[in-house]
Amino acid sequence: MSKGTKKSGVGNSHGVISEVSAYMTVKPGHEEEARAAAGRFGEMLRNSAWEDLQKTGLRDARLVNFDNGKRMMFASGFETEWDPYVDDAILVVGLQHFLDWMQHTVEAEELVASVKSLAGGVDENDPAYAEKVKPAGPLLKAVIQKIQTPATTYFNALSDLTLPQIKKAQRLHEAFQQVLDNPAAQEALQHPALKPLLEQAAD
Repeated sequence: MSKGTKKSGVGNSHGVISEVSAYMTVKPGHEEEARAAAGRFGEMLRNSAWEDLQKTGLRDARLVNFDNGKRMMFASGFETEWDPYVDDAILVVGLQHFLDWMQHTVEAEELVASVKSLAGGVDENDPAYAEKVKPAGPLLKAVIQKIQTPATTYFNALSDLTLPQIKKAQRLHEAFQQVLDNPAAQEALQHPALKPLLEQAAD
């Protein structure tokens, strides 16, 4: 296994974005539980505030149950460096949400056993939560990287833009549209200095 890079771990990168593609074996008889847990993980991410997820650098994520439910793929794209990406994901997303689906895989048995041994469990409302789950970071990284297959090639159409930049551009676009819709702004918009903005708005 490649030692990888500081930016992407053992994954591939395009611009500011790196990818993770990890393949796991679902424990026999856990196929339906693994599928349900994958669904809960996706629902949790969709219902999370993007401002919180942005702290981790997460760009996208997916869990794929395949081979009649006997295998599972975890894939994601992220903008930060590999180590803080995983460490922050544990704190922001919550270790328990990873364990919800990983506990049904053969490869995560050591990680699950280690977390179960933590005094008081992994209650994210515990004031000592961050300190308690800190040992899980290296274990989670080791599990993922051991079963990770780097993308042979990786492309992202917005590879030169971070999520904060994209969100800011969206806010600027919405604000400028409000200005364009305001009759009181029409005279000011005729100034030659604003011509580049109007040209962009016309696209």
